[in-house]
Amino acid sequence: VVTLLAIPLSQVLELTNIVMFFLLVVVAVALRYGRKPAALAAFLGVGFFDVFFVPPILSFHVGDVQYLITFAVMLLVALVIGQLTANLRAQADAASARERRVRGLYDISRELSAALLLEQTASLAAQFLRSEFAAPSALLVADDADKLQLQKGATAQVDMAVAQWCFDRGEAAGRSTNTLPASACLVLPLKGPMRLRGVLAVELPSEQTLSPEQRQLLETCASLLAISIERIHYIQVAQSS
Repeated sequence: VVTLLAIPLSQVLELTNIVMFFLLVVVAVALRYGRKPAALAAFLGVGFFDVFFVPPILSFHVGDVQYLITFAVMLLVALVIGQLTANLRAQADAASARERRVRGLYDISRELSAALLLEQTASLAAQFLRSEFAAPSALLVADDADKLQLQKGATAQVDMAVAQWCFDRGEAAGRSTNTLPASACLVLPLKGPMRLRGVLAVELPSEQTLSPEQRQLLETCASLLAISIERIHYIQVAQSS
């Protein structure tokens, strides 16, 4: 499109000014699509500039060898600009994602602090994980005999043996760990201030690999759930005494 728009302008503009249009395209592609498309746009821009604007027209043959320097500098500048622009876009996206995660944690922390029943805690956990990871989940809370009880609203297919192993040892197990990685779920222990309160199971797609930030988000969520469950436990103890 830029080539078609620039061809009529080639009669009134210097070729150095035409080059600016192609560099602008590289910047736009980098902002919209990222590094690799920007690099492709840089190479295509040089090719289109050669064919449609450098004599002889409609040929890759270069009549003046000095244009080779123009092509090299144009390509280098386009690649550098494209990569810098893509880096800025990636940093902006990462900052936006971090802000969204912090806001999500703040919201669930506030809502968990007002929960009075385990059913409410389980529902809030499911909503948060569905929003952040688009993944089914399940909350399992230990009873007085340290046996895990699946809470209402669970949507993940939990392997109870893996969940009990995670609870008994207080270590993460299942998907994305070195322990029982064939399990469909990543299972995290819920470590309250006084004791383990249960486990959180998140059913991740087989092709999904958690980033360190996503893993940290899950562990923070598990900590918030553990505190909420322990608070509810002591409320129930106080009410029954």
